[in-house]
Amino acid sequence: MSAAELPGEKDARAANETVVRAIFDAFARRDAFALRGLFASDAVWTVTGEGAMAGDHRGREAIFRFLGRLPKETAGTYRSRLVDVLASGERAAVLYRASGERRGRRLDLDQVLLFRFEGGLVQEVLALPSDPAAFEEFWAP
Repeated sequence: MSAAELPGEKDARAANETVVRAIFDAFARRDAFALRGLFASDAVWTVTGEGAMAGDHRGREAIFRFLGRLPKETAGTYRSRLVDVLASGERAAVLYRASGERRGRRLDLDQVLLFRFEGGLVQEVLALPSDPAAFEEFWAP
């Protein structure tokens, strides 16, 4: 344990990484029920930009509706492949590859999700695409 690491930090870091990996696994399996115990009831998922999926999705149910729209908006083609997770006791940064097809447009880019945890549950998520212009074009109305 480093001097900067508090007791329990390693356990919290591992737990947060486990939560993130469980979210990606549940999404890949299209198992929304498995997500229920991973998000705080008042969690917020923010997607930057102006596209169809942009905005602050406030509350667990709004987040589930948002995640459920991804395959609907892309005729089931949307995929998110987890690349890497960097977790701490309160936060996690996730790199993943997003791909899909929508209205004759193709998405295939890296994205970062920044997670903040409280009490072992996801409290906030901020989605940041590596190519904001391509992301906006894909999700444009």
